[in-house]
Amino acid sequence: MSTRIRVLDEGVINRIAAGEVIDRPFSVVKELVENSIDAKSTAIRVDIERGGKKLIRVRDNGTGMSHDDAFLALERHATSKLTSEKDLISIATMGFRGEALASIASVSRLRLITCDESDEPGTELLVEGGVLRKAERIGSGRGTLVEVANLFYNVPVRLKFLKENRWESDLIDELITRFALAFPHLGFTYSQDGRLKLDAPPVKSSIERVHTVYSREVRDNLVAIDYAFKDVRVHGHVAKPPYVKSNMRSVFTFVNGRSVRDRLVNSAVMRAFSNLMERGRYPLAILFLEMPPEQVDVNVHPQKAEVRFRKPKVVSDAILNGVHEALMGAPFNPQPIFREPIIPERPYIPIPERKEDPPRERETLVPSRFEAVPLPPAKPSEPEPAALTYAEPGRYASMGVLGQLPGSFLVLHTREELVILDHHAAHERVLFDRLLAIERESVSSECQGLLIPKVLEYSRVEFRALIAHVNLLRRTGFAVEEFGDKEIIVKGVPPWFREADVEDLFASLIEVMLDTGLRGDPTRLNEELLKNIACKAAVKEPSEMHPSEIRALLASLDASSSADVCPHGRPLTVRYPLSEIRKKMGRK
Repeated sequence: MSTRIRVLDEGVINRIAAGEVIDRPFSVVKELVENSIDAKSTAIRVDIERGGKKLIRVRDNGTGMSHDDAFLALERHATSKLTSEKDLISIATMGFRGEALASIASVSRLRLITCDESDEPGTELLVEGGVLRKAERIGSGRGTLVEVANLFYNVPVRLKFLKENRWESDLIDELITRFALAFPHLGFTYSQDGRLKLDAPPVKSSIERVHTVYSREVRDNLVAIDYAFKDVRVHGHVAKPPYVKSNMRSVFTFVNGRSVRDRLVNSAVMRAFSNLMERGRYPLAILFLEMPPEQVDVNVHPQKAEVRFRKPKVVSDAILNGVHEALMGAPFNPQPIFREPIIPERPYIPIPERKEDPPRERETLVPSRFEAVPLPPAKPSEPEPAALTYAEPGRYASMGVLGQLPGSFLVLHTREELVILDHHAAHERVLFDRLLAIERESVSSECQGLLIPKVLEYSRVEFRALIAHVNLLRRTGFAVEEFGDKEIIVKGVPPWFREADVEDLFASLIEVMLDTGLRGDPTRLNEELLKNIACKAAVKEPSEMHPSEIRALLASLDASSSADVCPHGRPLTVRYPLSEIRKKMGRK
């Protein structure tokens, strides 16, 4: 009886395996550089031509291979990094499957030159399409050189699916940057079509490598992270808002030195920035996660680009709290503390009596409407309050107040800068932080009854959306009840919402409630609702502000979780160095 099922020959098997491991020049470079790192190299050089399609060359000064090992390295599943099944539980090397060189050799013209520490000559092997064409002994220094020419020359269909040279080169550029960041103690040199793109000598710390790789603009916006939670340590750098990027490729994450793109990690990073950026914007982050090897499974993806954590909640909390603490000085979920369960009326915090304010020589209030405010005589015996000094440069309460500009802007100054503060954005930030505290601590805001309750009618879908979130509205101070099949009645609003339009607010809230992209994340949805409430309630353009009102706002900003951006990620201030102003005025 004839059979239709047959065992594939070795050449076909290798090409199928290559399709899983090697899908573009990026994959070749990744596998070869990982081999160099595992070989304990201290210097690695990568050269590519035509986006890696014509040539990829990787040279290192690692341990190299003996003559016999060089032949074995071209066999599938031949490796020096695993000896038993138990080793898969705690993988500490970059590579481990032993299939990269065999896969690459089956779809290219490969040249391998290697030499170990012995006194024997080096070995040169030439392989075309998985077939060994040449093997000889040659003189060579310690280390390994691998040249991959004419990638996919024997798989034309795969070659057609590659992008243009520039696109393929950009992928490799980013890959080399990731390696350089992950291993600052190694030297990396990278050239593209004969042009040097990166020369990163070995350094002692990651911040030194950041200075090599990134521009001064990026470096000036970075803050350091170093946070430990149970068995997980998170360290690295993130850029302070409002410095943002247009896509998620600006988030570099490494697990035990391995560059990965993991949904859990990315989600935790985005969660930490959720109230600091506009939607559709992404942070710049360089994060290193360190944990015992047995706590992470790297054997879940053909290209080792994804991992699985044995304790995902611990990892997520470590990232979330670490990033949040670096940006705002406290973990994302601090222990609850007692807080007054009522949002005070404007202006933000109780206004001190004017007679208690000593004169401030540095605060000449402009415009003239502030000149009529009576000031008490000076009291030399009483020192000036610390909040009005320059002891904390950059802190809002220590700034001098010059006055107001049309359009909701306050003019402030420090010893070094002229500062324009967006009053609306600042008020929005203060309100949002207090609303967020109320939501997290499950307390309720004060409610002020309306003389004439408002009845609002909606479609059935909109009505159901509002009713589903009625508890959140009540906690923030809105007295809302059902009033029929498709109507609600608003009987009260928070005191700080007196001047806002309830109907306009509820329309914007419904739009957020019906956003399908937020339905799967209730916490983020609630935060978006609170952002809208704060935005609608914040004063748009104040007519006149008493100096004590301005002082109260500045003090509230200092107490805020993030006093640099509004909840939507827009900057609160624009700063002009006094040194630049002096230059423009012709002063030295």
